[in-house]
Amino acid sequence: MSDNSFHYFTRLPLELRRLIWEHCLPYRIAELDIPAFLLDGEESRQACLPEYTTHQNAQLPVIAFVNSESRQVALEEGRWVQGQETTSKQLIWVQPRRDVLHLNWTRMSYDVLGPLVGLYSPIGWYSLQAEELGMQPSIVAEIIYYFDLKGLLEGADGADGADGADNDEPFSASWSRRHDGMYDPLSIEEASDIAALAEFHRWYDVAMAAVSLHITREAALRSGLFGLLGDAPVQMVDVDDEARLRQFQALFREHALEKEPAVQALFELLTNARFRAAVGTWKSKAEWIILASMWDYARRKNGILGTNPGSAWVPYLPEEARPRIDLSQYSPNENHPWVKEARQTSKWISDWPALLKFVT
Repeated sequence: MSDNSFHYFTRLPLELRRLIWEHCLPYRIAELDIPAFLLDGEESRQACLPEYTTHQNAQLPVIAFVNSESRQVALEEGRWVQGQETTSKQLIWVQPRRDVLHLNWTRMSYDVLGPLVGLYSPIGWYSLQAEELGMQPSIVAEIIYYFDLKGLLEGADGADGADGADNDEPFSASWSRRHDGMYDPLSIEEASDIAALAEFHRWYDVAMAAVSLHITREAALRSGLFGLLGDAPVQMVDVDDEARLRQFQALFREHALEKEPAVQALFELLTNARFRAAVGTWKSKAEWIILASMWDYARRKNGILGTNPGSAWVPYLPEEARPRIDLSQYSPNENHPWVKEARQTSKWISDWPALLKFVT
């Protein structure tokens, strides 16, 4: 039997050994909470609970347990962070220079817990936490606007509403069906917080869907898709990165295809142009919501809109219609000075990276 061990590692200069240890560190999606569902529709078609993976993903990396030298490198790159009460009270290990700080929280998913969990949004705390740590923030799409992945799986064409509704459906009807009466975009606390905290973070990664791969740790390690040492069990892939997406699909086909036909259907959707078109629709709706939140914030804060804030919309938004704004009826007045200025601030929404989340 051949021996592939490298016997001269300890003879290398310390600087080179440290570079090798650093190369072994994972790049992770550091999750502040446990996903209540896997974002493959309102109810998960992948029958598994994510607590184990979330726990493993929040621990020290593998090299921290090799020897004292490697552990020192790991400790220099990371730190323990306390979760937020609404989401999780557990400590998680983060590497600020390497990891993305991800929040799985959605108001709808936590509704099932009733009075056990406060329904206030953790976005404000989370955004400031990401700023303090110097980490890239990441959220799920539904925290701003419902993404109808279940409808897409069943053959619908758009990202709006239920039952295959088209893109002209009134925003208020779509939102109320899916969010228990929260039809007013200006009542979306998360969007309001993002608009108010734009000075700290203009860029958020957005997870559009999640895929759970029920494969062995050995298979994940051999694939190289979950960290060099297999200690990054949660990964995200850009929706437009078809080559990398195909790698995850090939891994699934090799190890779990026969067991989970529903996941195969999900992969077929994720590699379809129809899915990318729906993501584009979601981005346009999200940008509108953030712009409306910015308008409401400016109107209430210091009168920056002047004495006639309704003129920022077409048609004119009368006082009695506020604060409700129907996406299907009102558009920003692109000739309005405030709208022109706000567009320069809000246009980054359409450039937010839309990602797919893979969990082993």
